[in-house]
Amino acid sequence: MAPPGGINKPKTELGKKLFKRRRVLSREKRKRHQIVGAVVDEGLITIHHLKKRRTSPRANITLSGKKKRKLIKQLQHQQKEKASME
Repeated sequence: MAPPGGINKPKTELGKKLFKRRRVLSREKRKRHQIVGAVVDEGLITIHHLKKRRTSPRANITLSGKKKRKLIKQLQHQQKEKASME
């Protein structure tokens, strides 16, 4: 007859620590070897793209033509305002 307590036995503290350590190490290893996607138009990047970059660094982030034009216009207006202030 087999010794009792084999099924559904809770993990010991050591078992938990080792499991967590292995999980953390493998996560760090994956992070180190991750390929980073290309960023087109580095000067024009929005908060949303930065958020996306943080959650998924592998994604290639490109701006649409419409968004690019709007951002360029926005920057030009800001520069114009600064120039008029001075």
